[in-house]
Amino acid sequence: MDASTLTSLVSELSALTATYVPSIGHDAPSQASKAALLNLTRKIQHSLMDPAMMVQAHSLQMAEMVSVRTLLDLKVFEKMPTDESQRITAKGLSEQSGVQQALLERLLRPLVASGFITQSADGSYGSTKFSQAYISFPGLFFTLMFDHFLQPMTDLPKYLAKHGTVEPTSFYVNPYSDYHNASDSELTTWEIMSKDPEKLKTFQIGLTTGDAMVPATGYYDFNQLALTEEELEKDPDRVSLVDIGGGVGNVVKRVLGEYKTLKPEHVVLEDLESIIEMAKKEETVPEGVRMLKHDFWTEQPVKGAKAYYFRRVFHDYSDELCVKLLKQVIPAMTGPDSRVLVADMLLPEIMTTKEAHTAALDIACMVMGGKERTEEDFRRLFQSVGLEVVAIHRAPGVAAGLVEGTLKS
Repeated sequence: MDASTLTSLVSELSALTATYVPSIGHDAPSQASKAALLNLTRKIQHSLMDPAMMVQAHSLQMAEMVSVRTLLDLKVFEKMPTDESQRITAKGLSEQSGVQQALLERLLRPLVASGFITQSADGSYGSTKFSQAYISFPGLFFTLMFDHFLQPMTDLPKYLAKHGTVEPTSFYVNPYSDYHNASDSELTTWEIMSKDPEKLKTFQIGLTTGDAMVPATGYYDFNQLALTEEELEKDPDRVSLVDIGGGVGNVVKRVLGEYKTLKPEHVVLEDLESIIEMAKKEETVPEGVRMLKHDFWTEQPVKGAKAYYFRRVFHDYSDELCVKLLKQVIPAMTGPDSRVLVADMLLPEIMTTKEAHTAALDIACMVMGGKERTEEDFRRLFQSVGLEVVAIHRAPGVAAGLVEGTLKS
């Protein structure tokens, strides 16, 4: 990089810093100015690095991730002082955690180097906002990403050498099943995962972070699905919204809470029998909503609804399996205004550092045979089954949206 380019970037950073206002929320719009600063500092950093420096950075990241995952298992962060001004010696931390001091010191070195924890001149260690946060939910999500995605991901070259250099599309044979030596078992990803109840629990809890990545409300007007008196006179049993694979009803609850014109008695929640029973037990579903036991790989039983809604479902599956999903719904779209709504991540056509997390999530989905998609990917997918995309509703501040499709006229 020449000096003039560096000066220009630093001037841009200075201008951004002068207008920076600390965010008070954790949603994407609130974090936008912080993200802009981070993206610019990363651009400056990368422009200064030579290839050898990048190798060193990647090596540190690998060591950091392994160390964090190991120390989470050993509950070491929980033994460190919560006050960042306080310190604990390696010997003291070893005594409290039961981990050999020599091993502990080696695992902590990469975390000091990366800034995840601190170390004083006397060799003692201190917590940071990162190490403290990882004791709770962020640590669960990190564990989910490490156990279920990173570990199988490291074997991706071996998987491709064995199965061919094409994207994994099977729910039975994929990097996840290969990593668990289960590609010949005819078990799905979820069935393999269910063999370890603790890891399955971590996966389910960790995935709740997806609510922020693909908001349930705020960018599609569900009120437009409300049935008019005239429509009800023609068909008193008609349904406004079918939430397919809707879990225990948290999304339905949020939608009905925000869009008051939509009536609970005109909404159907569908999922597998075990999930519906859980929903009834937890009583999360608003009164009036009909709960229906349904496997979405089979024909859709609710006919003529205004909308058939999939949220955070399609990214779990390949194009071929999503085609199968859509083909179960299309015969049920007998209403004059029936439509399919798919809420999911929307990858940018041209990747930037701003949407870097979406690239990581797409590789994570690939491990299990799924994929994140661009707008164009969704248009091709819908067109392949006789649907056309009539609108794409973008969620503000995040790389997500809702794809709306109808039968081709």
